[in-house]
Amino acid sequence: MIPRRATRADAATLARLNAHVQGWHAARYPEAFFPTPDPDALTAWFADRLSDPGCTAFLTGEPATGYALCQLQTREASIFSPAIRRLMIDHIAVVPEARRRGQGRALLEAARQLARDLWVDEILLDTWEANRDAHAFFRAAGFSPRRMLFRATP
Repeated sequence: MIPRRATRADAATLARLNAHVQGWHAARYPEAFFPTPDPDALTAWFADRLSDPGCTAFLTGEPATGYALCQLQTREASIFSPAIRRLMIDHIAVVPEARRRGQGRALLEAARQLARDLWVDEILLDTWEANRDAHAFFRAAGFSPRRMLFRATP
């Protein structure tokens, strides 16, 4: 299966596909996520993201059952670090009933091809600590942990 690039016309589809991801995060991290964002606002958010030339989304399935949202990130060299050109996979999700059929792998391969096309140095994604199924998937796809964020309340 070959993912297709999403356009602004796919914003409502991306918003629909985001619902289970948002619900999963809100159930585990209610202090950080709303369980059900306004659908119209979410659609507008995705449309806005897709207006950014550095942002690319991919869809899999017909009708769509998986998506990845990727953002080109660049940073000039500083006294602390060299210049960076990376692809950040901000979102990647496949609806539960369509998992284990190759869509996630296809989405990651589309992101890897995009990274090659953009001549980036690395691909990053982040994931929440409780998402152990995703961690196993990412490791199997060749990703490895790079840093950790720790949290405390005052």
